[in-house]
Amino acid sequence: MTVAVSPNLEANIAEALRVKEALGQRLILIHIGERTAKGEEKLKEVFEKYQIDQENTDLIWKNGDQVNAILKVCAEKKVDLLVASATPREGLLKYYRGSIARGLVRKSNCSILLMTYPNELKSKYPKIVVNGLDHPKTAYTIEMAIRVGECFQSTELVIAEEVVPSRVAKHMEDDKNLEQAKKGIQKKEAKRIENILTGIKMPERLKVSQKYLFGKPGYSIGHFTEQFQANLLVMNSPDTKLGFLDRVFTHDLEYILSELPSDLLIVHSSEPSL
Repeated sequence: MTVAVSPNLEANIAEALRVKEALGQRLILIHIGERTAKGEEKLKEVFEKYQIDQENTDLIWKNGDQVNAILKVCAEKKVDLLVASATPREGLLKYYRGSIARGLVRKSNCSILLMTYPNELKSKYPKIVVNGLDHPKTAYTIEMAIRVGECFQSTELVIAEEVVPSRVAKHMEDDKNLEQAKKGIQKKEAKRIENILTGIKMPERLKVSQKYLFGKPGYSIGHFTEQFQANLLVMNSPDTKLGFLDRVFTHDLEYILSELPSDLLIVHSSEPSL
């Protein structure tokens, strides 16, 4: 978890502790900036307040570029899940310059959980949306979303499949009817998702359903997540490192990052576990 001696310090640490208790074994807190006596004293107070187990907690101070320093620690410590706070909506200038959260997503080699409104009482995900993209990474991403739902005692999980308009148009050449084309796609996708779910042990209290979204990738799932009032959106990691051109010619994940509809978990499927 990235932390800073700021008004959000306690909220960030409280969130990190709950995520660690639900998903992990060891907590690593990363502070980027000068190590000061005042900062150490404040962190000591927070550690005492939350009764942090220091034997299973590392506090690392680093100087330098925030993104590079954080990712260096993640690589050295073989971090499975990086937790960071993020601005739900970015202004145009910040969007093109990039934010710390955006930089971490672009360069990270581990899974990332971006929290939009960290607070001392949150870390609950009753409603989760996960991408159902037809992609080799998706089966693992869905399995991780279900595991997260089980750990956080979630009640609803929706697998949202975004279907681009060009795919519908291609089917219409055969069906000659928009609704017929959509039904044909839905039937095929339902079978694919069914095959994925067959190999996953389902928590008893978690209701899993599917939703088909016909529209622009990234924008469609973000809009649905907001309308559904989901607490967490789970996505595949990008296939390549995102760069400036992804912001100019918007990549699906860039839509999500520019207007986070909820907390966002980006799963790197090269990892054996979260």
